Amino acid sequence: MPLYMDVHYRVEGLTAEAVAKAHGQDLATQSKHKVRFVDYWFDEETGRVFCLSEAPNAAAPEHCHREAHGLLADEITQVREYDAERSDVTPNAALCMDTHFRVEGMRPEAIAGAIQEHTKVGQKRGVRWLKAWYDEGSGRLFCLSESPSTDAHVAVHREAAGLLVDEINQVRQGT
Repeated sequence: MPLYMDVHYRVEGLTAEAVAKAHGQDLATQSKHKVRFVDYWFDEETGRVFCLSEAPNAAAPEHCHREAHGLLADEITQVREYDAERSDVTPNAALCMDTHFRVEGMRPEAIAGAIQEHTKVGQKRGVRWLKAWYDEGSGRLFCLSESPSTDAHVAVHREAAGLLVDEINQVRQGT
């Protein structure tokens, strides 16, 4: 089943409790739309929410969100997931999620190699690379790390691959 990352750019009044409630509502309606919500991350400060789901098409998570709570994503991107060797999140770790709006020409083997390089460089800066999600068609790339700061996360990107981050959020993983 295809994998989708949907992004809500600014949910007004976002709190951990509110996003957990909305996620629970998504879970209650997901089977009706043939969706399986896998995970979510959020930034209370900016109101940004990232939802990862398996679905038959991009419209299915949108229909599920609409019925469950009415909070529609600003973008939905079909992605492929790439894991670091140990991609489980350490409980209560500080997390960073970045977005690259257009990274062209990345192939699966190149992404796998980049994750290895990010993992190696990250060790020097206290950053543990977890996952990346990429859409070859649009060039959209999302990266998740355990990181002491957004600056450390960005520095690893710069040193490991020369990539500039378009947006970055200090996020918490949903429960």
